[in-house]
Amino acid sequence: MQNATVAAIVYELLFEVYRKMELDRKGGLLQSFPDEHGTPREAFFHEFMNTWEWLAGTLEEIGILKLLQPTSGLWGPNFYPVIGLDECAVTDFSRFETFDNYCVAMNSFEMLHSHFEFRGQVDLSIRSPRFLEAVASQDDIFLVEDDGEVRFDRARFNAKVMTRWDELEVRRVHLKSGA
Repeated sequence: MQNATVAAIVYELLFEVYRKMELDRKGGLLQSFPDEHGTPREAFFHEFMNTWEWLAGTLEEIGILKLLQPTSGLWGPNFYPVIGLDECAVTDFSRFETFDNYCVAMNSFEMLHSHFEFRGQVDLSIRSPRFLEAVASQDDIFLVEDDGEVRFDRARFNAKVMTRWDELEVRRVHLKSGA
């Protein structure tokens, strides 16, 4: 069994948060709200979409997203990233490196992309620059083909991640024992 690290998957999830915030900014939808100290923060809003909710929950449990407190004018749960991508790339997430956390993180990633991928082909144009090396080349859920294309192996994902997912009593990220 060959798995990408939880840290690599977490980076990809945060990349998606920033990508969505940029798309919201371009569409005039990105809003700012005060954080717990009154500092204005650009808000990531998951739009009550299950795929974005799982991603937000996973990143919140790890401590990368923080919930903005409701105010008048704040509709729905909004979050702000507490670190940028450069900092995320060098942060030590070893206290989360367990197979169960890998399954939660990979399920969050897959939920976000399962309906975007065509015939299992991964659209590298919307992945982070680190995706190919840090995730696809490290994880047997992805097949890196000779022509540079990357395919998502649904059967392998189901056998590895969803089998464990079905056994999990609590489907959320936890600190590794002893961490």
